Amino acid sequence: MTLNGIDRPHRHWLSLAWRVAVLLRQGDRTLKLVSASYDRIAAGYDDVWTQHMRDLSMTMLDRLAPPARAVCIDLTCGTGFIAAELARRTGTRPVGVDASAGMIGVARRNHGGNCDFVQADALDFLRRLPPQSADVVTCGWGLGYTHPAPVVRQIARVLRSGGRVGIIDNTLFSLAGVLWASLKTFAERPGALKHAMNLRFLPGAWMLAVLCRIHGLGVRWQADGARTYHVPDGRSAIERLTATGAAAGFEFACDTEDRQAVFDRFAELLDERFINREVSFTHRWLVVIGAKP
Repeated sequence: MTLNGIDRPHRHWLSLAWRVAVLLRQGDRTLKLVSASYDRIAAGYDDVWTQHMRDLSMTMLDRLAPPARAVCIDLTCGTGFIAAELARRTGTRPVGVDASAGMIGVARRNHGGNCDFVQADALDFLRRLPPQSADVVTCGWGLGYTHPAPVVRQIARVLRSGGRVGIIDNTLFSLAGVLWASLKTFAERPGALKHAMNLRFLPGAWMLAVLCRIHGLGVRWQADGARTYHVPDGRSAIERLTATGAAAGFEFACDTEDRQAVFDRFAELLDERFINREVSFTHRWLVVIGAKP
């Protein structure tokens, strides 16, 4: 395709949509792919993500105000930062839960003296707990990789009367420009897409608040926000997105033989979008603090 004398790549949107539908019908491999990504980046995760979002996680915990001696569970605990903060604030041994063996390994090394850590899917773990068995449940930066509605329902079930829940996560619209560039990349070569992920990030705090209320949890506080980062070019953007887990699973979307070409094209599209200036991407986040009557 040519426009004003410039060759434009042809994008096969219908073929891509069909490809995604077929792959999702073959089975949801989202948790496996995301866990594999986090396994790979676990060692450096605190430097590139935890510390950058530390103030937001701390604000969530300040608003949550977990009481002393509370029985605490931290879902999608990653390397254990929130779990360790719960231990410090309550004087108890919280249980941190994450599906990634790599992240759990780092959490145990760094915070195993004050917390217990379990490698498990968040929803599966909650379902095994007896009702009214926890005082505080948190979930930091991972709800969208789970099944939000069933997870919230199970949180409401396991909380005792007066129990508290704090959830902070990226929204559905986080990294919208980056996601669009990735879709255009695969629209140019749909056949390269080998694995499709079914992510379930919510559109905003209002939706999470609705889920809480549906399942009998009162909402004490909710907020939305955004944080923008700048990097020199598209290749640097991919490196950061991969290292932070923001693009978890993307590196496994295609086979090894196609990976370099796909990543190169993805970087080119990012550079084109931000021509003559730094590449920027925005993490849009939500937070909700709730309580069980």
